[in-house]
Amino acid sequence: MLRRFTGRIAATTLVLATGLGAAAAFAADEPANIVKYRKAFMGANGAHLGMIAAVAKGEVSFTDQVPAHAHALAEQGKLLTANLKQLFPEGTGKGGADETAALPVIWEKWSDFEAAAKSFEAESAKLAEVAEGGDMAAVGQQLGTFGKNACGGCHETFREKKS
Repeated sequence: MLRRFTGRIAATTLVLATGLGAAAAFAADEPANIVKYRKAFMGANGAHLGMIAAVAKGEVSFTDQVPAHAHALAEQGKLLTANLKQLFPEGTGKGGADETAALPVIWEKWSDFEAAAKSFEAESAKLAEVAEGGDMAAVGQQLGTFGKNACGGCHETFREKKS
């Protein structure tokens, strides 16, 4: 009798845990959580760029770390293009309940937004390739191109300007 009761408790616990896990997974995709995740994603990009820029400007001498940061950006570029709809679903733009700088033009000109994301992917791959060579002048030059074509290509049109 005790064994049957224990089995029922275990089965009930498993069903409840599975149901709660599904509810948690659904809650994880709430717009506020997506915006929070997206901000962290973009913040990581900025952090890697900042570290590369500090080395390229000669502020620190950690040249051996530049390729790792550049490759991290290249991986972020792949994630961005592969998951663009997940990261920027409709309803997660400026004017919603969440603090975001994502402008409605993203969803109005989605193909242009996709092109901007693809530019990020391509330019970050070039940055990773240049970083492997160890030439910090070349890294600095590609960093400028990256900033203009990848970051600027998106932020100029699709992100609210900071005041």
